[in-house]
Amino acid sequence: MKKLYRNRLMQLLLVLCLFNLVACQEYEIDSQPETPVKIQVDAMDSYTALASSPGNVIFNISSNTPWTITSDQQWCKPTPAMSASSSLVAEVAVALESNLTAKQRVAKLTIKAEGIAEIQVITITQVSKEDLVVIPFDEIVPTEGGDISFNIISNKAWEIIPSTQFLENIDKISGNGTEDGLKEKITIKISKNAAARRSGMITVKTDLQERVFIITQDGVVIEQEDPSESGTIDFDWASTEKIVKIRSNTTWKVKVPKEYAHWLVAEAISDTELKITLLEQSNKLITRTGQILLSTVNIIPGFEDVAFEIAQKPAVYFNGTLDDETGYVKVTENGNGVVSNYALKKGHIAFDFESMNLLGGSSLFINMFPNVGNSNYNLNLRTGKDCEFICGGTGFNWEKQTFTLTPEELNAIRKIELFVEDDLENVGKLRLRLVIDGKDMVTLKNKANCYVDSPADNPGQIAYLQSRGFGADSYYVIKTVTNNPAK
Repeated sequence: MKKLYRNRLMQLLLVLCLFNLVACQEYEIDSQPETPVKIQVDAMDSYTALASSPGNVIFNISSNTPWTITSDQQWCKPTPAMSASSSLVAEVAVALESNLTAKQRVAKLTIKAEGIAEIQVITITQVSKEDLVVIPFDEIVPTEGGDISFNIISNKAWEIIPSTQFLENIDKISGNGTEDGLKEKITIKISKNAAARRSGMITVKTDLQERVFIITQDGVVIEQEDPSESGTIDFDWASTEKIVKIRSNTTWKVKVPKEYAHWLVAEAISDTELKITLLEQSNKLITRTGQILLSTVNIIPGFEDVAFEIAQKPAVYFNGTLDDETGYVKVTENGNGVVSNYALKKGHIAFDFESMNLLGGSSLFINMFPNVGNSNYNLNLRTGKDCEFICGGTGFNWEKQTFTLTPEELNAIRKIELFVEDDLENVGKLRLRLVIDGKDMVTLKNKANCYVDSPADNPGQIAYLQSRGFGADSYYVIKTVTNNPAK
């Protein structure tokens, strides 16, 4: 029994020794020295960023110990700013705001890690906002040339690019710029110009900005001395002559293009004066325009004729719809029409039509009513009734003649002419004649010449082309009204 007890005791002691031995071995493993703490940053020591819309600065931090990164400027913010509890490795994005100032700025990022005495500093320099100001030369360079100057203010390197040869003689074509806002004066030497006025562009540019202005040099000059705001020489309907002052540094001559010569005359009456004469009233219902051309007496290379535009207002006014492209007027409303500004005496007036559509009881009434006095005549072209040509008043004596037109003949009319002329059969008397599309329709003879016998009482007739009884679909389109006074 004792022997059995002793054996079990020995076994128990043996197990206890083995347990202690294992425990000693485990203690020795856990107490081995730890891996050294370290941090790796793949960033550069310094970066340069743009002023406007700069991109993020990106780099990685790999560490086996917690770390932080701080910025000394509000406009420069790193994310994340410290290591996460779940990982000591991270990609860092540094967000930068745009630099709106004219000076560059610097931010410093400081990286620290636990257990590491050494810190790492990253410098980010952000350039200043582009600031380019050009104060141009804004006068006309005289014909004889000379030195002109302009100024540049820039905080960046700049260069000058001229667009044409006469602007190439520049004393300084590039510079580095200054951050203190100082002006840099640039001088261009311009030679004499013996040809036409010339212009060229000066371009001043940096990497991101550009400024352009134009320099003009006088050459041979022919121009109006006191032009209107539009430059056009304007005549009202009754004006026939104007003297225009000319400024020129050469002898000049004038000509009128062939297409305007029937109503427009121009001549040089001195070295500084141009006389313009209009030969007739405009027959158009809108302003009539023409041109005269001034050129040098001697041929000068590069000089082109100088065109002066002449504008003559219409001699009529109207109630209707104007077609701006053709200048024709469409009359659709009852009572509307065309009225002359002038009074007709002996002579001839013509109405030219593009189209006519008189329906139902509508009529086209031409009333030549007296401006002053008691003599007049009129024409009534109508549908469904006889047409009438009438003299009235004591001057022409009362007389009426009628004629008939079918609706088709009436609407086919394209020209109506009224003549007041000498009566060849009755010396000293007048006759009134109606012509439609070149065909004599009515002649009223042996009428008193009221314009000679009592000119003060009858200065002439005003032409009034009027619509009467117009329905919804009646209209006429008139092209011109031509007045030809007797010579």
